[in-house]
Amino acid sequence: MTNLTDARILIAGGTGNVGRHLVGAVLTAGGTAIVPSRAVAKLEALERAHAVHAGRLVSLRGDITDEQASADLLARAGPIHGAVAALGGFVAAPSILKAPIADLRRVLDDYVAAHLAVARAVVPVLEGGEGGYVMINGPLAFEVFPGAGLVCVATAAQAMLARVLMQELAESRVRINEVVIYSSFGWGQDDNNVIPGADIGRYVAYLLSRDAAHVRGQTAHLKSREALGVLP
Repeated sequence: MTNLTDARILIAGGTGNVGRHLVGAVLTAGGTAIVPSRAVAKLEALERAHAVHAGRLVSLRGDITDEQASADLLARAGPIHGAVAALGGFVAAPSILKAPIADLRRVLDDYVAAHLAVARAVVPVLEGGEGGYVMINGPLAFEVFPGAGLVCVATAAQAMLARVLMQELAESRVRINEVVIYSSFGWGQDDNNVIPGADIGRYVAYLLSRDAAHVRGQTAHLKSREALGVLP
């Protein structure tokens, strides 16, 4: 079982449909989950859900993607040994040619600008880089799906951002990895996924642990349970 005892993991997007599983996995592995969010109600719901781990769930009210706010949030967060970013939301686009440019800017902000802002803020303060940094993406970055053209474009750009960060930090102590999730959460299908959220969380927790110190610059496509082969 993955051991994150004494590890402090920042989870950007920790109140979201995927993020809540990541928070649960970090806490179950004995780590401290640091969750920044502007959504106060969602933070409070997360605190209630993990009341038994109250001492190891650090809720921070604020926007980690804002350059000015992030400095204050990280100062309040204390030491951070690893981080994971699960950001972005769905914007439908029956036709990308007819979609409002404002919608394209929105998804680019959600998936590219937000991920870059979090990486810029968090990577420099990771303590030793032992836990690394994990970016969460989805299959629309690699497969065209009708009605999701805007998100396809934005997540494809996010995937390239991950590759650029992996290259730029190749000699750094901070390990950059990407996890592509093919399961759906928050769409009423949570119980029908081939890989449950709890297992996805366990896999990400493994990547953030010392056990995965040798894993860097990798993109893991979680299409089936076989992709979780490193887990017991």
